[in-house]
Amino acid sequence: MDFGLTETQELIRSSAREFLADRSGPATVRAVAEGDAEAIASLWKDVVELGWPALTVPEEHGGAGLSFSDLAVLLEELGASLAPIPIVESAITSRILERYGPDAIKVELLPQIATGDVMVTPAIVERDASWEARSATVVATRTGSSLVITGEKRFVSFADQATHALTLVRTDDDGPALVVVPIWKSPGVVQTPMKHASGVPVSSLNFNEVEVSPSNTVATGGEAVAATEELVAAGGVARAAQLAGLARAVVDSTVKYTSNRQQFGRPVGSFQAIQHHLADMAVAAKQVNHLAHSAAWSFTREDYSVRRAAQAKIAASEKIPALCWTAHQCHGAIGFTWEHDLHLYTRRALAWKTDFGDPAFHKAILAGAMGL
Repeated sequence: MDFGLTETQELIRSSAREFLADRSGPATVRAVAEGDAEAIASLWKDVVELGWPALTVPEEHGGAGLSFSDLAVLLEELGASLAPIPIVESAITSRILERYGPDAIKVELLPQIATGDVMVTPAIVERDASWEARSATVVATRTGSSLVITGEKRFVSFADQATHALTLVRTDDDGPALVVVPIWKSPGVVQTPMKHASGVPVSSLNFNEVEVSPSNTVATGGEAVAATEELVAAGGVARAAQLAGLARAVVDSTVKYTSNRQQFGRPVGSFQAIQHHLADMAVAAKQVNHLAHSAAWSFTREDYSVRRAAQAKIAASEKIPALCWTAHQCHGAIGFTWEHDLHLYTRRALAWKTDFGDPAFHKAILAGAMGL
């Protein structure tokens, strides 16, 4: 396994760094955290023009047809800049639609996802905050020629920007199903903003007898379980890649600060205690980077490694928030102020720690994959 970047990946990384340095600085991140929807819309418009939503959409559906490994390179840069855009949500839902959806859904939605005209976000979690595929209480009842959906989903990222939600529901026979539900100005769908540490829009979605066509069903029964598990695994690896980029940015900024900050007539970075902290941070960042790209490499068009996906999310969720707290210690008092940007990274790391499953959730998956 060679983790050296390909020519395509080098181009993705360099172009992403240049764009994000100009368009997704701390001022933009703070504006979005304060509820500036226009800032997201403007950034997303530019991202669509760059073709990022089309990155992993198959070529036969108007996308670039690149791999999950290629996507991970982009996600690392998005994590380093804390870019408040729904690339992860769009990429993983398009993967599930392509892998499990009927041809009619693929033909209708995937080309529009590639062009940015449609954005699909996952709606899995409910009041119990579980990512389990069989945990849904939102009900889809067959009534005549329609599915009638009732219930509430929580922690739905970028619901304000999404046109559709890939929604985990429970059907009449008590089995799970994944259904594509139009949510943009849809009758019966009520979006309520939720306070969230991530600094990006997160909402609850209330479905009040929302009618959709049965043809919007992506998967049912055991196939819906497999699709949901793959969605969560892909989301976990995507977050791990973003956390790897976030960690790199925090390490770089902490090294820079401790090299310049003078105390007792010398840079604080020259003190052994700080050097040990920096070394531990650098090692943790590299470990997560390796595991994230290893897991991303395992996601082919046909399959993925459950074990690698779980390992990547566990490591990222445990190591990177701890890395951020260490960075606060190295910065001293200024690192705990609202005016300093470090807390933006810490808050995002803490939010991503539980997104698509916390360490305990993925440890259970890993144990099952290992036959324990």
